[in-house]
Amino acid sequence: MPKRKTPYRSKVKVGVDQDGKPVNKWIQGRTRAELQAAREAVIAKYITGKALAEDRLFGDYASEWYRIRKAPFVSASSRESYRTALNKDLFPVLGERMMRAISSMDLQQILNAHAGQSATKITILLATLRGVFRSALADRLIDTDPTKALIRPAAASAKEKPALTPEQRAALEEVCRTHPQGHYLALMYYLGCRPGEARGLKWGDIGWKRARVHIERDIDYKDKARPGALKTKASAREVPFPMALRAILEPLRGLPDTYIAHGDKSSYSPLAKAPAERLWTELMLHAGMVAPAEAENHYTQYDIRHTWRATITPHTLRHNYITLCWEHGLDPYETMKLVGHTSIKTTMDIYTHLSEAQLAKTAVKLDDMFAGRPSATPWRPHDHATFVQLADQNK
Repeated sequence: MPKRKTPYRSKVKVGVDQDGKPVNKWIQGRTRAELQAAREAVIAKYITGKALAEDRLFGDYASEWYRIRKAPFVSASSRESYRTALNKDLFPVLGERMMRAISSMDLQQILNAHAGQSATKITILLATLRGVFRSALADRLIDTDPTKALIRPAAASAKEKPALTPEQRAALEEVCRTHPQGHYLALMYYLGCRPGEARGLKWGDIGWKRARVHIERDIDYKDKARPGALKTKASAREVPFPMALRAILEPLRGLPDTYIAHGDKSSYSPLAKAPAERLWTELMLHAGMVAPAEAENHYTQYDIRHTWRATITPHTLRHNYITLCWEHGLDPYETMKLVGHTSIKTTMDIYTHLSEAQLAKTAVKLDDMFAGRPSATPWRPHDHATFVQLADQNK
């Protein structure tokens, strides 16, 4: 309908003065709808106290949210992830837009653009958006939460973690025993700990009499290699101290407050990022698990990383530890406690994957059996005798 030249006018009683006389606020609008909107705004401001705060730019408000409501409560690595999501993915698109002008469809388009990327990337991006807009709702900057209807896009399939062969395990164990810095490798291989946890171990964390190792700190390179809190509460744990690891560490035993894998200058300093990466490449070179580095790289010719790159990462040793637990019959709950998983689901997912791999091998054996092909591991006469002996022992 056409707008009136003369606006509609009305008044809203918002209270009384000290003499008991009504206090009114006059409102106007070109249409009845505008007049009603003005009435609701006055009521929200002066009567119900539900008026919205002044609108703000997404960039300004999200920066404040990160500084006050997120950064003080998360780890250094998580802070870096949130900063990346804001600076790289959100500020270039939303930074100069007003909060109330951003719709749920706008946010869904941003999420959809990251479909097919890693699950972690999508999780952080979604958590950032929800954190910012739920905070804005609580601050009455917006009256509805546009993240409520967001749909999580499909992530890339998780890359299959390589399983170490018996030959690779033997090579790594040899390096653990013989290389001057092999004890750094041994900590991860025999304890199944995360790389940062291995770098954070001190001699005083080992209970030599009880044969236990206490994992209670992490060296996070995203926090300038300072000792800090572990990844989760479940990461603080006590794990068995294998005899094979004891044999490697006992001759090197140092003062309780010194790091087992320490920096070049002082045993009171943890292993820094670049030295740790060079050491890892050197250890893998001795284990035969390297490939030529890319022709174009930023390392100097005196840096081993200029020539070689490791074909496995320290996290491979953690996966190998879990695989060994599965192969030797440890139940998922026991393994979850040993490796410091927060959820049994994380451990079960790995166990399920390993079981499926074993089932695939069994399927090949069955195909051979029904096709009349000889088995790769034929049954020997003494196997039957051993089987009968074990059966008798279990009666």
